[in-house]
Amino acid sequence: MNDLRDHFQEIAGPISAPSNDQIEADLTRGRRALRRRRVVQACTGSAFGVAALAAAIAVATSTSAPTAPEDRVVAGAAAVQLVAYKGEQPKGFTVDKVPDGWFVQASELGYVTIAPDKAKNPGPGVNPSTDPVYDKDSFADKIVVMLESKDQSGPSREGKTVKVGDHRGVLLKSLRGETPDGPAPTAPGGDTGWELWIKQPSGIYLIVQVWQGLGLSEAQIVELGAGVHVHKDAVQGVG
Repeated sequence: MNDLRDHFQEIAGPISAPSNDQIEADLTRGRRALRRRRVVQACTGSAFGVAALAAAIAVATSTSAPTAPEDRVVAGAAAVQLVAYKGEQPKGFTVDKVPDGWFVQASELGYVTIAPDKAKNPGPGVNPSTDPVYDKDSFADKIVVMLESKDQSGPSREGKTVKVGDHRGVLLKSLRGETPDGPAPTAPGGDTGWELWIKQPSGIYLIVQVWQGLGLSEAQIVELGAGVHVHKDAVQGVG
């Protein structure tokens, strides 16, 4: 971590000691950015030197009784309805429901991306690198289903304990990301996104990550997570 901090200082100049919230926000942002590479690594056998990031993640899973998730959508977000998924099922998972007007965009053994239908037809003027919803391997503006990385051991902080089908889950509000220029912008209404962690019989957690501003309520996220089933060929990322 010291080498990483030195590198940041070379770019942005000296910085003051970060607060615990800033450190947690940086780790969350780092996990978001690296999640795709972790899964690709597991599928291809390549290695990434990011063990230091994992070592800094503290485990703090809530052990309280399950709490009913709220059915309130964040202000400013478009209302979304969940519908039965009728398309081809992903490789490592089964998905019962998706938001109306959404589809399974990427189906890998390590992760699934669910995107709005507009991503099917990007058009000649679209650049996926600047509009990542069209990039099937990007997690931005999408719902992502994946297993926790091999170097993780459950949620990194306490959240709301919820019942997800027959499983116990932890619903976490994603932390606001940080950039060299300050806090990253959030969606209308201040939504920063969600993570639903669902413990599987194997002890591994399934994660349903909902990007900011997608318009799903807590209850809908839990309902969506209850319809995701992990199969034996699903793989964990590393890193």
